[in-house]
Amino acid sequence: MRFAAPGTVRVDDRPPVATDIAPPPGAALRIPGQKRCRISPRLCLDASATGFEPSDPYVRTYWTAAIGPGAVAELLRVIAAAHRQWSIPHPLFLPVLCREGLVHYASGTVWVRNLVPPLGLRQLSLLPPALRQRHNKEVSPARPTSRAG
Repeated sequence: MRFAAPGTVRVDDRPPVATDIAPPPGAALRIPGQKRCRISPRLCLDASATGFEPSDPYVRTYWTAAIGPGAVAELLRVIAAAHRQWSIPHPLFLPVLCREGLVHYASGTVWVRNLVPPLGLRQLSLLPPALRQRHNKEVSPARPTSRAG
């Protein structure tokens, strides 16, 4: 077996490899990430809260378009952990979830609601025009926003 030396281009390899961008032999290819602290989210039970169940397609369709799939996945994970009273690794998107009002961080505790609220005006402005129109047709003022059974 032949090894490439740094700074050479080996044209007989398939595909050709430029070795000047490769790390030296024996170097670590990845620096392991720091271990995240764990949080135990709590449910904020508000009887007057309106919104959508976490499993509702509204959440995955519109919230994903507004804040991204990673943030929505972590929101769903935080809600599930709060229901089961589990601890989970500190969410990477916690600042995004707090900024959007989906979770609240107070006194070292993450508080999350049972229902996901409908998009606000700021989140609606982030949607592409076609999706915004679809949202306005689906969620009209005549239709109640609470789907809690």
